[in-house]
Amino acid sequence: MGFLTKLFKAFSDLQLNDKQPLHGEQLDFVLVGSMYAAQQSAYLNSYTTGLSKDEIRELLEEYWDIYSSEDGREILASLIERNTDPYLSVVYEAYENNERYVEILKSGLPGDEDSFQQYLQIYRKLKDVIPEVTAQDGVFENYAALKKTRDAAWNYGRASFIARCCFDMGYLSENELKQYLEASYQGLKKFCTTWKEYTSSYVYGRALWGGSHNEGMMSIGEDLLSNRKSPLRDRVNI
Repeated sequence: MGFLTKLFKAFSDLQLNDKQPLHGEQLDFVLVGSMYAAQQSAYLNSYTTGLSKDEIRELLEEYWDIYSSEDGREILASLIERNTDPYLSVVYEAYENNERYVEILKSGLPGDEDSFQQYLQIYRKLKDVIPEVTAQDGVFENYAALKKTRDAAWNYGRASFIARCCFDMGYLSENELKQYLEASYQGLKKFCTTWKEYTSSYVYGRALWGGSHNEGMMSIGEDLLSNRKSPLRDRVNI
């Protein structure tokens, strides 16, 4: 995809599928991926993304190493399972008790060095990102709100949209797609109560992954919640 195409997409309006729109519960399931879909200028309200095969192939192969059905299922399973990791609670406890973080991590994490280093890296990211996203102009009112949602929307949201891309490429059947969409939705509901929490959680996850300067994703979240074209505008609770 060329630079001008990417630039156009970044400033294009929200995209809706007028020919095959979803409604009710099935629409709710698809909207779990709405942050990612809006970023890619894909349809918000249908199983198909509306993107070209070349665009989808580039996204799946260059960013996700997905070349087949097997690759897609492996990535989707990983994304859906990430927020069920019990050791993440240990990392957040360490963040809340900074003066004892080494003790908490060593006593609560698996004993091998590789695992310790993996979660220590997550702890360091929390220290860098949480003050920013809970600041006066951040996406969370306070740390308690962030701790409730964590980065669940980032993981479940990406799973939802990647499943749609895999469906468009023929890597998933429609029945498989529906199963992944519902699994992402049900997983998200354990962390986020409202769509506002969803957009905040997604931005937080994006910040943990890529660092600061997430104004673009924050703008997408605000647009999804307020734009009259957006299916999220008239929805409050997930």
